[in-house]
Amino acid sequence: MLLWKCWRDLRIAFYVGLGWLALQAAGAVWFFFRSADRLPIAIATPDQVVQSVWLFVCVQAVFFTLIAFGMGTFGVGRDIGAGSGSFVLTRPVPRGRFVWTEWFSGLIALLALLVLSVLNLWVLIRCHAFRVVYVTTSNGLATPHSWTMALLPLRIAAIDALCAFLFVALVYGITHLGTVAFRHSTAGLLFSLGFFVAWLIVTRTLGHEFPWIAPHIPHLLLHPYGSDFANMRPIPHLASSILERLAILPLFPLLAQLFLRRTEV
Repeated sequence: MLLWKCWRDLRIAFYVGLGWLALQAAGAVWFFFRSADRLPIAIATPDQVVQSVWLFVCVQAVFFTLIAFGMGTFGVGRDIGAGSGSFVLTRPVPRGRFVWTEWFSGLIALLALLVLSVLNLWVLIRCHAFRVVYVTTSNGLATPHSWTMALLPLRIAAIDALCAFLFVALVYGITHLGTVAFRHSTAGLLFSLGFFVAWLIVTRTLGHEFPWIAPHIPHLLLHPYGSDFANMRPIPHLASSILERLAILPLFPLLAQLFLRRTEV
């Protein structure tokens, strides 16, 4: 029953995400049938493909960030603000279970959308939306790349999507925490937006006033390749950075659980 409640709250945002992905896939197929026979395959370097994939992932991350904001405003916090909290919290279910079930449900929904986004990229590649990568040889001729290079955009997109998921999970967790703490959807959204704006202001100020501390300030969005597009190698200590962000995420439902325990309805 609790899982059904979570799905009922999240399904609208999830369906919007599915609709966005379906439009992209339909547009790629339309592009393929309209232009595949008339436009020549462009010559592109691996560096250009990586940048195109990164741009594609950034657009996806912006959209799914908005989805994460919306998902975070649903749940037991909104129920309390809407006046139905007395019915919800008097059920024979520990209050902490509401928080953790909602949190896990939201993360699973976001992860599913991002996995489908990577599969969507595969559709775009198969429909030649990114064209085919050619490698210029020493004699000046352009030769097709190997199958390893053909799969490279998907590997890059998978790593980029993982880093994007860590960011949208952070957005969802903070918005969900604000909704539970302030018992209102709008207040939770404003709390989340205020958090990110304050974080950017503080980090910029610290980086300007204390340049020596700037490299140690964590970034909200982890770019796995930094500026090294040409070599396509992940930044140093990428695995440890991902583990650090994974360790931070459960702090927000823990705080939400503490607030919910003190909530009177």
